[in-house]
Parts: sequence; structure tokens; C-alpha cells
Amino acid sequence: MSPEQLDEYTRQNIQPNSPLVHEHLEALKEMVRIDSRSFGVNEFSGDRTDPSDMKEILDYATAYLRRIGFDRIKINAPPTGPVRATPILLAEIIVSSEKPTLLFYAHLDKQPYMDDEKFKKWGGVAPTELRWNSDRSRAYGRGAADDLSGVVAIGMAADAALHAIGYDPENPSPEKLQTLPCNIKVLYETEEECGSHSLVEQILQNREFFSDVDGVVITDVINPATGYPGLTTSLRGIVQLEVSLKSSPKAKIDAQTALYKLLATLIRDDHSLAVDAVARMDIPLTEEERKGFSHIPTSVNFLRDTAGLLSGTRLVVPAEKTALLEAQLRKSAANARPGHRVAGSVILGSAGARLSFPSCTYPDVLQKRLLKFFGRLNPFNLKVTLRNLSEKSKTPTFDLILQAATKDPHSGINGGPFPVAEFQLARMVDQLVQSNGSTSMEVQEVCGTPSEGPAVEVRSLFVDVEEETRLFDDPSAKALVEIRLAPGNHEENATKMLIDHLRRNVLPDYELTIEPDKGASPWITPITHPVFSIALEALGMGYNRTACLYGCGGSIPFVAKLTDAIPGAQPLCLGAYDSDCRMHEPGESLSMADLLGCTRSILHLMARIGKAFPQPEKKFKLGAS
Repeated sequence: MSPEQLDEYTRQNIQPNSPLVHEHLEALKEMVRIDSRSFGVNEFSGDRTDPSDMKEILDYATAYLRRIGFDRIKINAPPTGPVRATPILLAEIIVSSEKPTLLFYAHLDKQPYMDDEKFKKWGGVAPTELRWNSDRSRAYGRGAADDLSGVVAIGMAADAALHAIGYDPENPSPEKLQTLPCNIKVLYETEEECGSHSLVEQILQNREFFSDVDGVVITDVINPATGYPGLTTSLRGIVQLEVSLKSSPKAKIDAQTALYKLLATLIRDDHSLAVDAVARMDIPLTEEERKGFSHIPTSVNFLRDTAGLLSGTRLVVPAEKTALLEAQLRKSAANARPGHRVAGSVILGSAGARLSFPSCTYPDVLQKRLLKFFGRLNPFNLKVTLRNLSEKSKTPTFDLILQAATKDPHSGINGGPFPVAEFQLARMVDQLVQSNGSTSMEVQEVCGTPSEGPAVEVRSLFVDVEEETRLFDDPSAKALVEIRLAPGNHEENATKMLIDHLRRNVLPDYELTIEPDKGASPWITPITHPVFSIALEALGMGYNRTACLYGCGGSIPFVAKLTDAIPGAQPLCLGAYDSDCRMHEPGESLSMADLLGCTRSILHLMARIGKAFPQPEKKFKLGAS
């Protein structure tokens, strides 16, 4: 089959109302219905602490691929060990050893569903029920975007390619199969949302399957805007530490205040990362990249709106598209979350603390003084609310609430250009309370000086996006501290640097406990191989728009793991969903423009892949010395 013939079939049949597309949308509906929540995420009350039973989703995916025409399918038995693992699914259509081999990756597991209160944001419809907007341009449901869109885009593209050559899975014809432009292999993972911890080992368990792969097409990344294709060539990494403080009898302030003072050392006045050893490792944009960023089809207002940033909140970088994208994609940035993991979004839109003043006798006067004080310490104009709870408490008490966004921005959007409410709160508490327990002189005359103990006692608050507050069940002073690592850094080195920084800056008389959590190194790929220009061409054809090189501000650990485990295979990260999909949030959705655009792009790539690998070589043997 010629590339032109496959191109024409693609244009005619990968359309919203075609029977082929309808069939795969029904498959999407069924996979959204199946409970394939990941485990060990621990960010919602609906999370699982043990691996979920992935049998139903794996059985369905197996039947789905078999209907398409994959006759060689394997569900791998995962390795045993201290961390329980779930299987990967492997499938293939082998055409000829003389043709290139493309491996397509997506994952079947989903983020947890959130609790019943969060369900209300779905309009009363359960997140396991796929629902559409009025013009069927967007489908809503847990996992619809992340990453069942990739699962279906891969399946639909393979199905279309087989239909185009007249192949019937019920009556297989090897002769017709020979006309496919490449060998097709599929890897569907079931533990991406909890870190892909067994992925490499499972790949090594199946060395032969992966030994002839020329290119890896990864369909779990975001496009820069709805219907605009991007080829992702960089990802930020992540360092996460669970940090807690315990005060000794000699301590002058409570442990939560001391923790806020410690967090305040992680950023500068402009909210840039204050861990110099990490920040210096960031690879700066080249002039070519900077020029490319200027052509990405987005805007400052779009990025603000997508993040849910309040209209009055200022950016921490110049209000210019390239500056925003550079901060979002190519600079390391700090973040912190109070308590344990309390929300699905990586960066919270709000933060809060409960402040008690044991010696204060004029709470109304103090409230006015505090509002003036905190207003001065609010350079990015976050919304500041100070609720007077003194009538309900024996001690004059206030809830300080900061809000930067109307929702909890996801890490792919945030983490650099926008102020982090939790850090701004930490800086305010740091300025309010001195290390000796006294308050700033601006409020000291109103709050008084206690005969013993600190002048202010601080508790961290859980604050939702509607500004409802509650104290954490566990009063301990603890937070999840993280750095989003820009390319140039390495997870292990950055972890050590962050730990060293925290230990150097903790106040005396406090016991600091640090438990490393999830981590991943950043990833960046050169684009010198001819397959990248072919991929950009295919994306442009698939979306009928010029494709751009793009990056991701979030961390997707499996990409580096996958490409390291299959050395020599060229990685191609194609977005099957858009930047407005709200993955991990209650209103997660999938853009039809991006699902179909990605599917068409895969087919156009398959049609041209022989140009990139004209004489495929078995370049390596997986796991060989």
C-alpha cells in the first residue's frame, strides 16, 4: 500500500461520524466504565492502598485488540517483590523483518475518582459514565483523556490501517498483511499513575518482544492547545520529600511555624527556586527553542485561564508567552503541600493557616493590623481572606486564607510562572513570627507579649477551592515538599541538594525528619534523527495545522524509563489530549479534535516511517552486555 493511499483512507475515515470512529468511541465508553484505579497514589479518599484488580480492563483490552486483528497478545506476569506490581499487556502484528517496527505505548490505569463531594462537580453523573457536551466535541469521564485516549488512538489507527489494506481478522491473509508499511507492537501499562515502578523489569522479562523496535510512539502527553499538535521533546522531572518537624522543650515557637519558616527558605522574593545548586543545572533555552516557543499556539490569557488563575493575581515572570513557557517547561520550581497528600492536583490553588494569639485582648483591632501587614507581604496580589474566629474561641483566633487560583492547577500548567499559595503563606508566617516567639513589631503592640510560650500559635489548614477550611486530623507539622526539575538536573543529585538545603536551614531545637517519596529525572531528546521531521510532518497532516516542538511542565517518569530500557529506539511523544482536559481533576475530559488528530497523525506516520528507517537493523539485543 502506498503512503498516498493510506493518507487518503485516513482523511476519509477518521472523521467524527464515521462507522470506524463510532466503534472505537464505544470501546472508550466501556473502558471508562471499568474500574481500573491505580494504587498507592493516596491523594483522594477513593484511592486504593493495594494494587487494584486489573483483570477486567486487561481482559477487555485483549478482546479489543483481538477484534482489531492482533493475534499475538500476552498479559505479562509481573515480578514479585516488596512492592506489588500489575501486568503490562503486549501485542503485535508482524509484517516483515525487512520493515521498521513501531512500538505504541499507552496506559490503562486511572487516577482515583475522588470522594462523593467531588462527584458533584460532574453534574451528578458518576465519573465511570462517559458523557458528552452538546455538540459532541468533548467527552467527560475518569481516564477519558489520561490515558484511554492514547489506548483508543492506537487501537483506532491500527484498525484503520488494516481496513485500508482490506485485511479481515476473521479470515486472515498473510499476503494482504505484507502490504502494511511497518510492524506494529503495542504496550499497554497498568501502573503508570503510581510510578511505573515495575515497567523496566517487565520489559527485561520480554527482551525478544522489544529487541527489534525502531521507534516508540508515546501517546500520554498534552498538546499545547485544543486541536494544535505538539511533538513533546522534554519533560520536567520531580523530587518529592515528606518533611516533618518536631519541637524540643527548648523551642521558642511551635513546630508548624518553624516548618513555615523552613519552607520560606526554598524560594526567593520572585518565587524562583532558592536551591542554587539545582537551579544552576537548568539547561537554558537555545535561540532556536526560544523562537519556536514564540510560535506555539497559545497565549498568556489562555495559560492563565487554563490554570484557573484569579484575574488579579500577578505572574512571577513577565507577562509574555515565551517567558511563561520557559518558566513552565524549562526552569526548576519548588512546591509544597501541607499535611499528607490532600488533593489530586500537584499544585494547590489555595493555602491557609489558623493563627491564635493567646495574649491579645483586642481581636478586632488586631484583625485590621494583620490585614495591613499581610497586604504588604503580597507582591503577586493573591486574594487574602482573614476570618475572625475569636467569638468561637477562648483565644483570639484567625483563619488566614490565600488564593491564587479558582481551582487546583495541574503540574503541567503550573510550577514556575504562577505564584504558589503555600509558599506565599509560608513567607507571611515567617515575617509575622520571629524565631524567639515574638511577633513583628507592626502587630506586637496589639497582640501583646505572653508570659510564657510564643505570641502566636499556628496550625495548617486544608483549604478547598471554594475557600472552605478545616484543620487536618493529624496536627503534626508536616508537608510534602517537591522540586519540579528542569532538563539538566538528575533526580539523585537534586534530592541530595534539597535535603542538604533543608538541614542547613532548619531552626535549632527542632527534630527534622525527611522521607524521600517519588522521584524522576527530567527527560529531553535530541531531534537529529530523520524520524522527528517525519513525525512533525505527520502531525501537521493529522491536525491540518503546523506542528510545533513542545515540552511538558509536569513529570512523566515512565518516558525516561521506557526509552532507557529500549536503547536505540527513537521516542516520539504525541498528544492525544489537550491542555484543557483537566486530567486528574473531577471534570476530566477528552477533546475529539485531539483524539482524531492523534489517530490520523499515527496513520500518516506509519505511511512514511520507511523514510526514517529505510533499512532497519537489529541494532541491539535488550539486556545484552
